[in-house]
Amino acid sequence: MREVIRLEIVDATQKRLDDFAKTRLYDGILSACTYATSSVQKFQAEGQYCVNARDTTWATLYTILGEVQQGTRPVPSGFADIEPLLPALVRPN
Repeated sequence: MREVIRLEIVDATQKRLDDFAKTRLYDGILSACTYATSSVQKFQAEGQYCVNARDTTWATLYTILGEVQQGTRPVPSGFADIEPLLPALVRPN
């Protein structure tokens, strides 16, 4: 896989996570994740959801990229080929 495509996919994945966190008015996924230990139940639930979403997203992406590198998955042409394979991001209640 060309490095430029890999970097595009990684950057777009980070943007996807950040954009999701911003739907709840956090600065980004990192900011949202810091609330996982909040004493306010609503923020704690949102923060923990973001931690889980971040972890499963990156684990999935690195599995996909590993498979591409091993030749067991076709080389993606860009993020559009990868995004449908990533875990859904759903706003917690």
